[in-house]
Amino acid sequence: MPPSLPRRIRALGLAPLLGLALALAAPLPRALGAHGLPGYAPGSGVAAAAARRISRWALREYAVPGVAIALVHDGQLVLAEGFGVRDLDTGAPTTAHTVFQLASVSKTFTAATVAALVDRNQLGWDQPLVTVLPEFRLADNDAGRWVNARDLLVHRAGFPAFFGDLFDHLGDDRAEVLHRIRHVQPASSFRERPAYSNIGFFLAGELAAAAGGQPFTTLADSLIVQPLAMTRTGTASALIGDGSAPGALEDVSRSHALVGDRLQVVPPNLSGLFIAAGGFASSASDLGRFLTMLARGGELDGRRVLSEQAMQQLFEPVIADEPGFAEFPPIDADSGFAYAPGWGVYHYNGLKVLEKGGALDGVRTLVLVVPQKRFAVAVLANRNLTALPEAVRAALLQQAFGRPGEADLQPLIRAQARELEGLVLAVQPPPADPRPPSLPLSAYTGTYVNALFGSWTVAERDGALEVLAGPAGYRAALSPWNGESFHLLWPGVISAPVEVPFQADPGGR
Repeated sequence: MPPSLPRRIRALGLAPLLGLALALAAPLPRALGAHGLPGYAPGSGVAAAAARRISRWALREYAVPGVAIALVHDGQLVLAEGFGVRDLDTGAPTTAHTVFQLASVSKTFTAATVAALVDRNQLGWDQPLVTVLPEFRLADNDAGRWVNARDLLVHRAGFPAFFGDLFDHLGDDRAEVLHRIRHVQPASSFRERPAYSNIGFFLAGELAAAAGGQPFTTLADSLIVQPLAMTRTGTASALIGDGSAPGALEDVSRSHALVGDRLQVVPPNLSGLFIAAGGFASSASDLGRFLTMLARGGELDGRRVLSEQAMQQLFEPVIADEPGFAEFPPIDADSGFAYAPGWGVYHYNGLKVLEKGGALDGVRTLVLVVPQKRFAVAVLANRNLTALPEAVRAALLQQAFGRPGEADLQPLIRAQARELEGLVLAVQPPPADPRPPSLPLSAYTGTYVNALFGSWTVAERDGALEVLAGPAGYRAALSPWNGESFHLLWPGVISAPVEVPFQADPGGR
């Protein structure tokens, strides 16, 4: 990841293998001009018909194959519907029941699961993790001693931003990764500032599992999913998979991305380990029930799922951050930005807004709650990183709570999307006078061992080098770049090269 990129560009969701920003490589169509939302009328109210109109407009404007939305107004689900197609290869339609990968929207389920455990007195928000997992350690002794669920869910444990997603692909089991995390060097002092971390949410899932005495996914299902009668929500690997796994569903959205100049179906990036950070899947109809419960203060259909105290803790800002270039309007310098457990928080026209976005290969997602108005939105899109979810949620916010005469935010959102795209499309220029490796490729082969990431093998095949990482033999290309520096490229449509230097020992190895 080029260091010049603003750090919050990468905060849009799960950042697989340091390459999330390249998801913006899917160019926006030229049709995106300076014109605004058709029928723009701030503060005129939003009903199902308006939400349908906005969704169809956004589908065309952002050239996304399919989108599904849920809209909760005044504590009632008024719309759950799909638009476009869930699979470009088959043309199958997107419906309210189409299951999408949630990416980092999964974090809201993790936070809700922790809140439910607190309701049951099985865990405390400020209870140190080591009281439940006594063998746990961190490189920062103070952080290791005091870090708790609240710290992990608001990204203030001190981990480097967007670091560590590679653990999800190496094939190590949960216990091994839990042990290896002690070797992650902190990027800041404990609780000094937030830094978006999927490692933190993995740890929150492990903490919940230890406190609840069951696997994290089982707890999330029994405490949140089942009480809400969400029949099409679970892990993406089980519900979507490669289409052949037992229990995989038929009505699922496929991932789409530009490969070359063609928009096509691409393999899903499925989480095996970091499920608490980004491994859930759901539908608009199911998310509508989840969001209705949140908008109603923890209750649905006369049943209380989360206590009022739990809802207060979930929606209470804990640590402030500066809005970055990847926060789309209405988030700006005057809106504020902070983290609550599992959520980002800002203000719009005097209203507190809770929002969480997600991104994976070929998927964009977003959920939003305005507690004061018992209003909520979910937007699920099946194209490589696109600003469609932000465009739809901004249109719905303005339609519902805008002030007469305020500017339409759509031109700003499209302009920012283009500018962000241009920034991340900038590639590292080749050296002016690149040097070849000083040794034959065979000299770089062998097994390399590291306390943090374990054992990796560099092998030569067909005249080129490759890396086989971890027990899974996760494969990456390794190409000469400049002298003893090579470029490492992991698989996936949104991976970016990582520069890797080799150093020789005194014996020349």
